[in-house]
Amino acid sequence: MCAVTGLDAPPGRDLLISMLTERLPELGNVQRHGRTRLEMLEIVRACLREPRGLRELLDTLTVYDPGSAPVLRIRELVTTSPPVLEVLPEAALQDVRALLDRVRHLDAHGTLYAAAGDLPLPPRPVTTLVEAFDFLGRVNARPDGLLPVMVLVEHVITALHGSDAHRQVAAGLREWNDVQAAKLGLTPQLEAVRADVTRGPAAQPAPACLVVQLCRHGMEPDRYLLSHWRQIRPGPWRPERGEDRLVSLDEVGAVVEQLVDQAEQDWAGRPGRPVMEFVLPVHLLNQPLEWLPLGSDSPVSTALCLSYPVVLRSLERMRKPQLHRRWHNRWQQLQNSPDSGCHWDTAGSRGHDPGRWASALTSDERLVSVALNAPPLPGSGGSRASLESALFAGVPMAVWDRRPAVPDFRKRARKLMKGRAAELPQRVQQLRHEAATAAAAQRDVHMGRHLAVLFDDPNRLVDWSGSPGADAWNARGGHDEEGES
Repeated sequence: MCAVTGLDAPPGRDLLISMLTERLPELGNVQRHGRTRLEMLEIVRACLREPRGLRELLDTLTVYDPGSAPVLRIRELVTTSPPVLEVLPEAALQDVRALLDRVRHLDAHGTLYAAAGDLPLPPRPVTTLVEAFDFLGRVNARPDGLLPVMVLVEHVITALHGSDAHRQVAAGLREWNDVQAAKLGLTPQLEAVRADVTRGPAAQPAPACLVVQLCRHGMEPDRYLLSHWRQIRPGPWRPERGEDRLVSLDEVGAVVEQLVDQAEQDWAGRPGRPVMEFVLPVHLLNQPLEWLPLGSDSPVSTALCLSYPVVLRSLERMRKPQLHRRWHNRWQQLQNSPDSGCHWDTAGSRGHDPGRWASALTSDERLVSVALNAPPLPGSGGSRASLESALFAGVPMAVWDRRPAVPDFRKRARKLMKGRAAELPQRVQQLRHEAATAAAAQRDVHMGRHLAVLFDDPNRLVDWSGSPGADAWNARGGHDEEGES
């Protein structure tokens, strides 16, 4: 591949990856190094992880440089390679499919994500465990020899633990896995995976998203370092960091619009629902960034929040590892609960006791969200102290109205918080849609116009140290000059 004409230059490699991505969307996330040989290795490794990857690579190279000696040699290597052999007989596959088909309540795509590890996920979410099983059945064995389908079965067994209704199914799946491992001589590997799977729940797939971080620049207090990351596709959290920029608050809107345009080029041809996240220090959390305009070059611009669910995240907490354990605990509680356990702020009300309020929040991990009485501003008229207490306790979710002293906010927030916590960003987006399309007299007073939402997933950290692109396995961002760590 290094000898193919044009691939020794970045534009040629960009074109090849773009052509490959049309055939294999998973290739859009391939790591870039700026060096020919390293990038060729990354492309080949990515294609090897796909059942049809080498064939698509060959077909793409044939279009890119037809008839050349290097491409003809690649064709010889690909077409004469021995096929991947089926390890498990069809009868064994039918047995486990029948068992999996009896389990309808589990999150099939989340279970697939947990079992797949670093393997690319299908371009569209699977809807049943049988679909997940069949997808992994077309994937090569792991480096330890274990089949990915066996790992999927282990995750299902663990998810069914304690369910009387599925006790027989779990026993049947365990027996099936044990039998296959014994036949293949992989019992130690299966036992190692079984111990790892039962150690704790796996993170859910991350959505495609754009993350923008702002932190004050120490040398110029009125300017901010803007860092950003793009998660190209749903799946394991592998965001790619872009270049940092030094901006004023007034310049943030124009930069975010540019970043959204660039991200949409990455997401082109990939159906899905990307999200937008702002990682901010506490003094910026009340900024209405979700209403930044998009489409400034069109006759009518629209707000960012009408195209994407937009949520806030805490910069300070992300940089304090000593707070992450309790943060993870609350997030897991949030994932497992059908409703959001909310702690209602008492700041500004009669008899407010901040110590008692914070103690009640800290001692009860069932409380996974807070609703603030006032915006998180300093002083007696704000609820910044309440929000900081919630962040310290590990609470991942908070809502407030950016206007001071809204009489019916609690009633309307209670309605908003009903339902699965994981769906809160989508419910908030709907509320913002209602505000934007309301009658002119109601538009500016609608709750959706002023609602702020902190929705902070501890499994999706971005690393602020280092320099862009230093390590694709760790998302890197801008250095915080404020001294916050």
